[in-house]
Amino acid sequence: MLYKTSFIDFVNNCVENCYYVGTGNPNSKILFIGKESAIEPTNTVGQDWYLQNAKQWKSHIENNTTECFSYYVNEMHPLRKNWGKNTWSKYQLLSNNILGKQTEKYCVDFLQSIFTTEINDSPAKTTSTANKSGLNERKILFKESTFIQEYPVILLACSNYIKNNSELREIDEIFNVAYDGDEKGKHWFNKSNWFFTHHSPDNSKLVIHTRQLSADVSNEMLKSMGEVIRQHLIKTEKI
Repeated sequence: MLYKTSFIDFVNNCVENCYYVGTGNPNSKILFIGKESAIEPTNTVGQDWYLQNAKQWKSHIENNTTECFSYYVNEMHPLRKNWGKNTWSKYQLLSNNILGKQTEKYCVDFLQSIFTTEINDSPAKTTSTANKSGLNERKILFKESTFIQEYPVILLACSNYIKNNSELREIDEIFNVAYDGDEKGKHWFNKSNWFFTHHSPDNSKLVIHTRQLSADVSNEMLKSMGEVIRQHLIKTEKI
């Protein structure tokens, strides 16, 4: 895999500052930003993978290798038990909707066309137990990163970890976009299923803000969101 300069710079910064990079295809056109990695403090294997993530990416760059972008979630895989409710399965379904395809149940291949990272660089099994003290530092990292900023589609699946309201316009300021307005940008299904769209001044970038994609996220919302992303990529000739 040929890695672009902006990603190499991002990885080097993350190695130097002990930041999490992410997983998936860094040459893709779609970026998913979740809350935090759902890894228990007692899960030593998971914690080690997370802490070594940036160094592993640096090794991939130096050796012209890459992560595994597709695999089957078998009976022994930790994702199997809550498949259909966990974030990875929701990401897979959304990816299928964007690309207009179907995949076999328990098959993960969305990483081929999407890169994922987290807005909170502190793994925790639940939001309530997560250390959120580093959120502002992470937001600055995203704002100043060419790699993050050049994505034509960014999905902020992190609920109130980032805000656009009458007092604070974090999404607008960090990603150089503006809310589309309620008539066009508000997609409300119920109090648990919603998303808001934002565009850059030249309409080349789409930023969607929504809740964490897990649990009771509806297929109806994922289908609608997927179509919005798909149409943006078609319009900007990125698909």
